[in-house]
Amino acid sequence: MFQLNQLQPFDSDNSYRLRLIIDQADQETAWEEAQHHSNPISRYNAYLNGACLPAFLNWLSEWLEEEILSQPSVWHYQDIASIWEVVNGTAIQIGETRLVLIPSDEGDLEELCVPQEWVDIPNWSADYYLAVQVNLDGDEDEFWIEICGFATHRQLKTEGRYSISDRTYSLAIEELTESLTVMQITIGLNLQAKVSPLPSLSKVEAEKLLQLLGDSSVYSPRLRVSFDRWAAFLANDEYRQHLYEKRLGKLDDDVTALPVVAAVLVAPSQSQENLLLQRAKNYWQAGWQTVGEMIESLGSLDPNLVYALEGAERYRDGHSQSQNKIPTLIELLQDHRNKGNQWRAAELLGRVEPGNAEAIAALTHLLQITQDDSLRRQAAVSLGKIEPENSAAGVRVGKIIELKIQLDTVRVVLVVTLLPEASDKSTVHLRVCPVRSQTLPANLELIVLDEEGEVFWEEQADTITDHLQYEFRAAIGDYFQVKIAWQGVNVIEDFTI
Repeated sequence: MFQLNQLQPFDSDNSYRLRLIIDQADQETAWEEAQHHSNPISRYNAYLNGACLPAFLNWLSEWLEEEILSQPSVWHYQDIASIWEVVNGTAIQIGETRLVLIPSDEGDLEELCVPQEWVDIPNWSADYYLAVQVNLDGDEDEFWIEICGFATHRQLKTEGRYSISDRTYSLAIEELTESLTVMQITIGLNLQAKVSPLPSLSKVEAEKLLQLLGDSSVYSPRLRVSFDRWAAFLANDEYRQHLYEKRLGKLDDDVTALPVVAAVLVAPSQSQENLLLQRAKNYWQAGWQTVGEMIESLGSLDPNLVYALEGAERYRDGHSQSQNKIPTLIELLQDHRNKGNQWRAAELLGRVEPGNAEAIAALTHLLQITQDDSLRRQAAVSLGKIEPENSAAGVRVGKIIELKIQLDTVRVVLVVTLLPEASDKSTVHLRVCPVRSQTLPANLELIVLDEEGEVFWEEQADTITDHLQYEFRAAIGDYFQVKIAWQGVNVIEDFTI
């Protein structure tokens, strides 16, 4: 059994959690070795994984020795840097059983987010996935890791929430099994769900991917192409090592040394982001506008409307200035203590020239880590402006709604944001804001109707309501209506996802 009485002291509210101190020498070694990566995000990912690994591995080795079981080994230890360059997580092998540590430095870890690679690549998948909270703040003698619980592969596949924006399977910490004793007594059982085999790659396709993803300014290469293509490439040890070396500038442009893997990759089907973009184009033709166009058309606005539409003060410094400030914007984007700065940076990055690799990488990384819904929506919309074909790209459109009652006319703005969430689903976020006042008219209603015309959600403004909003998921092809009503007058807008 796991010897919990051998652990370092930890919070009594989490009495089943394993907490271990990170040795200072191990931390320093992890930091030094992390410098052998191509960009700040990859370096920090390697540092986080490298810092937590020795403490857990040492503890696990001691326990396994007492239990007379196979000693643990780090899976692909000889080329682990090629994994940490592009994916978070470290696999540990115990005989035929595999654990994957998923570290996070969030102060209050709320969920386990496992990259899809560890779940859906057949030779990468594991039996157990451990949520590891890592503390690297404060004094060096206070660095520690805490295992917040674990999930099995089958649990992730059947109960985990899959996000297409960052290609992860997630479970709330409360949904995990906290006691490692349970993991110990189930080792050896079949805890894996079936996963689909990967398509094979031709040498030509592999060379194209190496050229595309080998650019070190692409911070998240795992999100730049379809998962099948990426997974087939990554699962090949030689391809992955070549990618790592090229991103570090150690591989010449001549990539003909790549090994041949027979067959041609199956062409991916039409992607959801193209469908969302097409929907947005249809809306624009029907009188909808981007939020920026709408703000300009309305002219001088009350700051409250700008805030309600976009969540923060809108900068008006234009493309040319924004492009020159990308490094500063990326720095602001990483300031987790100031959500306002993060939001403004995400909005401004959507104004740089299309295809800017630094901006795309920064926004993609933000989508991977943020748990703030408003920030996530803005990052996806900004990404959609500069790389609309990206699998995580979102779109946002708006329309001025006029409700006329005799000689009185009430004007409000309806904003619709569409975000891809799965292969056939989207998140739909609706928001209604006043145009010329700080609050909506009392008793104004936002109503959502299904394809049968039945109400499935409604909300009414009171005297102090500054906006109404609602978010739901819909499948591609779903039809619904949005009704805005006030004092017996209403306007209905039709939508097809």
